[in-house]
Amino acid sequence: MTTPVPSLSPPSAPGRPDLRRDRPRWPALVLIGAGLALVPWLFVLAFGLPATAVAAHWSTAWAGFDGLEALGLVSTGVLLRRRDPRGCLVAAATAPLPVVDAWFDVVTATPGGDRTTAVAMAIFPELPLAITCAVLAIRTFPRRDPASIHPHSA
Repeated sequence: MTTPVPSLSPPSAPGRPDLRRDRPRWPALVLIGAGLALVPWLFVLAFGLPATAVAAHWSTAWAGFDGLEALGLVSTGVLLRRRDPRGCLVAAATAPLPVVDAWFDVVTATPGGDRTTAVAMAIFPELPLAITCAVLAIRTFPRRDPASIHPHSA
């Protein structure tokens, strides 16, 4: 005789279909496939790209990226100040931007003073801003009252 294995997800409310089971699986499979397809591409990039390159519109690329970062930080602050529940989404989208900024600043800086400045900027303020946004995204994520999800389980 075998015992059924309990589900790890909470049961759906009586009379309601479990929407998690009805979701299509293809988006998850496409994302997993895309991520796995990038693994060999990383080797192509790591060993096939030249060590240096001249980029047209370098300053425009960085100004645009830093503008996006500023927009994300200001939007996050404004939404959190208003106690708007969408602030968690903007904070989550903004969190990786300072990390990417710090990464590219450090790895593209020339040795010496430029690299020292890039590392100092990464340590403060970029990485602390990223951590702050990530923590805010988690802490401000709206929580449902368990009784409202399963009203008959109380």
